[in-house]
Formats: sequence, structure tokens, C-alpha cells
Amino acid sequence: MNYFQLALKLGWSTLRSRPTLTALAVLLLALGTCILGVVFGALILIGSMESEIVSALTVELELAQDSETARHAVMERAEGLPGVESVQFIPAEVTLREIEKETGEDLTRLFGANPFPPLVRVHFAGININSLDSMASAAKSWPEVTNVVYPRALWSDIQRTGSRIQGMVGWSAAVLAFVVFVLVGLCLRAQVRNRAETWEFLILSGISSGIINLSLLVQEVLVGLLGGVVACGFVAGLAAVASWLSLREVSLPAWFYLFICGIAILFSVIAGLLSPRKFNR
Repeated sequence: MNYFQLALKLGWSTLRSRPTLTALAVLLLALGTCILGVVFGALILIGSMESEIVSALTVELELAQDSETARHAVMERAEGLPGVESVQFIPAEVTLREIEKETGEDLTRLFGANPFPPLVRVHFAGININSLDSMASAAKSWPEVTNVVYPRALWSDIQRTGSRIQGMVGWSAAVLAFVVFVLVGLCLRAQVRNRAETWEFLILSGISSGIINLSLLVQEVLVGLLGGVVACGFVAGLAAVASWLSLREVSLPAWFYLFICGIAILFSVIAGLLSPRKFNR
């Protein structure tokens, strides 16, 4: 029997010696990893939602006059701005109809004429508030543009709120990871101390401490693998519930489940390394 087979046998027998502790460690690891997976997915979702909301906002460049020369000049300059996704010319009549539809008022009868200028509407694929301010200042200097309108306060609030939520979720994940390390480490430590007499006998029989340490690593990897599989089951169940509630299929890529298994194994190994490994009482 080679060293790895011996370490594998010792690690497996350690897990079987206290099945209650093994089940507790696997369950704690599965729950912690599942929650961390959900947190990771939430961070991605928050970032995606923030990008979608910001991309839906527009910057409107009001033109001094409705001439084809001014229109093309402004649109050409706007297309050269960083982060621009599309540029669209909006005639004054279209702007009037949009606002009348939103307000429900006959603004033409109220003002006697169309009070809105023609404008160029700029959509961005992704931009931050500082770049937006610089772009607005530059656009205001164009001779064809009389005013630049954009929801700066809303834009800033969205980015600030998104960063705050991501920070809170990140700190929660860090605290949860620490709790998982401590609890799983205590379970692994209890299993090692439960077999103190076995370790002492093996050392007296000539088994090197390297093989014993390798068996403990095998134990941690097995616990992590089992915890990862259970966590994947939890996540798949949550995805099924989400599909049922939202009436649309919610599926996760295969790499996400592999990521969960990898995180569970990593947590188990780190928890085992941080817990005291004493072979005697």
C-alpha cells in the first residue's frame, strides 16, 4: 500500500469514526458555502442591474436651431465621446408629444407654441459620474448646443447606493466566512482529538507524521467535497424555487457549481489548517 492510499484510508476512517461530527461539518460547510454562493450571485446581479439602470439613462443636448448642419455636427461630436453606445436626434415635435403623454396636458394650447427645442439624445454603455461631468462641460462649449440636460443626482445616487449595498454584502460574506472557518475547524479538531490514541499508536508503529498530515488533508478535502455537493443541491433547489415563483426558468452555468465545490474544499482545508492539530490529549 503506497503512502497516498494509506493516507486516504486513514482520512476516510477518521470521518467514519464520528459520523455525527462529519455530518455537522458537512452541513455547516454546505450552508455557509450556499449562502456565500448566493451572496456572490447577488453581487453580480447588483452590478448588472446598476449597469442596466445607468445605461437606460440618457444625456440630452439641446440644439440652438433645427438645421441639418448643426444636427450632424453635434451628432458626430457626440459619437466620439467615450462610452457612447448610440446617438439619436429627437425633433422638437417628438419631445412635445413625449412630455404631453407623460403629463396628460395639452402644452401647445397652454403655451401657444412648442416650447421645446430639438435635441440630440446620447445613450451610454457605461460611464461614471466624473466622466459624465467632464463630457457635459465639453458639450456646453459647442456652439450648436444651448444646454445639456442629464439626471446627475439620480445617476450619482444609483452609483452610491450600488456601492453601499455591495460593501454591506461583502462585509456580511466576510463575517460568514469567518464563522464557517471557526465552526468547521472545531468539528475537524474534535475528530482529530477523538482519535488521539490511534495517532499515537501509528506514530509508535513507525508511521511518519507526514502521512498523518496527508491523511488530515484528505479528510478536509473529503469534507469540503461533500459540503460542496450538498451546497450545489441547495443552490439547485433555490433556483428551482425561483423558477417556480418567477414563472421563468432560472438556470445557473456549470462553472458556478464547480466554483461552489471549489470554495467548499478551500474553506474546509483552510479551516483544518487553522485548527490545532494535536495528536495527543
